[in-house]
Order: sequence, then C-alpha cells, then structure tokens
Amino acid sequence: MPSQLIIEEAGLPGDPNSYYSEEKSLVVTSPRTLVPEVGFIMVVAVSGVSYTLQTGDDSPPVYTTVLAANTAGMVWSDGANLYATAASGTALYFVLAHKP
Repeated sequence: MPSQLIIEEAGLPGDPNSYYSEEKSLVVTSPRTLVPEVGFIMVVAVSGVSYTLQTGDDSPPVYTTVLAANTAGMVWSDGANLYATAASGTALYFVLAHKP
C-alpha cells in the first residue's frame, strides 16, 4: 500500500502556510476578461461565467471553452491566454501554489 501524503499545519486559503491563495475575484466585462495569474486556477462555479482558452490568433481570435458557465473545476493559466467569459459578472477562483 502506498504511503499517504500528509501536509502538516496547512493553513486556510490565503494564510502564509496555505497552498491556496485567498479567493480571487475578477470583474468580467463582455465578452471576456483575461485571467492574469499564472498557475493552477481552482474555479468556483458562478452562474453565467465560463472560461475560454485562446487557441488561435486568427482575425478574429479563436477561443475554446474549457469550463462551461456555472461549472467548478481546475485549469492552467499562463497569464496570457485564459479568459473568464460572460455578458457581465464576477469570476471567483483560487490560485494553487507549489511549496517545497
């Protein structure tokens, strides 16, 4: 049986000893707003807010939905190509950090 990973004294989101940032909020303007953070993004389900990835630089650019509206999940952000998409609303998410 493999050993279980135990993280001792992991703090609450936003604490210095936490692997999670504090909850981030991003006001989304139509049609999309860039998610500026780099790393794994743990998305909170919000009605009307989806996440798209720019997959082509054609004119106009091509976007692919990676998380549908009102869906929680995890995506990778490079700080340049992941967008929160909505007519209007506020995206909510946590950024996960690797700590030695």
